[in-house]
Amino acid sequence: MKRGASWKFSAAVTNTNDTAVTWSIQEGSVGGFITDAGIYTAPAVDGVYHVVATSRADATKSGTASIAVMPGVFTPAGNLTTGRFLHTATLLPNGQVLVAGGLSSINPDSTLADQAEQFDPAMGTSQLDGKVSRAYHTATVLANGDVLIAGGAINWTTRTTTNSAFLLKVGSGILQPTGNMISPRYGHKATVLQDGRVLITGGATPSVTATAELYDPVSGTFAPAGSMTVARTFHTATLLSNGKVLVTGWWGSAELYDPATNSFTATGSMAADRFDCTATLLPNGKVLVAGGETYYDVIYEGAAEIYDPGTGQFTLAGSMLTPRWSHTATLLPNGTVLLAGGDVDASDVPTPQTEIFHPDTSSFTKGPTMSRGRVLHTATLLSDGTVLVMGGLGTRGLTGDNSAEVYK
Repeated sequence: MKRGASWKFSAAVTNTNDTAVTWSIQEGSVGGFITDAGIYTAPAVDGVYHVVATSRADATKSGTASIAVMPGVFTPAGNLTTGRFLHTATLLPNGQVLVAGGLSSINPDSTLADQAEQFDPAMGTSQLDGKVSRAYHTATVLANGDVLIAGGAINWTTRTTTNSAFLLKVGSGILQPTGNMISPRYGHKATVLQDGRVLITGGATPSVTATAELYDPVSGTFAPAGSMTVARTFHTATLLSNGKVLVTGWWGSAELYDPATNSFTATGSMAADRFDCTATLLPNGKVLVAGGETYYDVIYEGAAEIYDPGTGQFTLAGSMLTPRWSHTATLLPNGTVLLAGGDVDASDVPTPQTEIFHPDTSSFTKGPTMSRGRVLHTATLLSDGTVLVMGGLGTRGLTGDNSAEVYK
């Protein structure tokens, strides 16, 4: 089984009225954890471990199960019709993934990958969809299953931006216009609030902006949402369990958006300035911020930090095995976080390496290796708990990658 995964064991006791058992792990705590109900959680270290069920009525009677713990693996999952990076990949209600926009190349001139496609993870094939001629936009699933596609750069060479937005109507595959954003922007973030509205923050117009706006799915219009305390792009925006949105990155500072007051207020700052980092909401309500690079001296950040909404402060959370930026971070069903790919040094060669963050020990362990190095790719958690990784600017140089693979 995979590191950190869980499994429920059962045991049968005969020839006694007391059929209860006591669960234990032969190797002790290094072999993982098991509850009184027999739910076993594997450790973060590979190996073979042994779960023991001992009869409560007669301690001389027991049974043992062997468990091989190993990292998950990446397997090929087909190809996109078009190689791309700086795109979006959005899980649709029907289980398919909408892959939209991005660039197919950046040399000698940037070329938009404007043909959207719906990728079927089960078949590993794509069906062509409408045209989404933009890169570094956002694609957000609304409460009714529609996908809101907003903003982006329509010419990456000149950084020409758009304020246009449209919807992919659920179940139809039809793209239709909706209201325009107040400001054109790319490199922004879109966050679905608890009431179903979408908060748009920051980005570049092409100058970096502090403005924010709200999309109302009922009226199909955008409205101002105040301004952030500082201008940000290549930042993160994370919906917290209390309904507020944590915005951080581009600088070391962080702030909270409160839908009740439609305003931003400063909260605790990170230990490091960073952008192109990731922020992941953990099952305990805290937020893991990992990787990125600094604004001035292009140092890759290896130290991770945890934001605690209860205290409004960041604390250090150990160091990544490999400092990286423009990677992906995906919360897995077992509560761990898969960090994949990214740029790892000044050579601009993306890495195929991954690592796993374990919230219980605040530590990182080596994950499986992808089939190729990827940066500016996407990672989408599917309904079966696997992770679909697609595209990116990979080992092929300045051309977008069209391959897909699944982490299981």
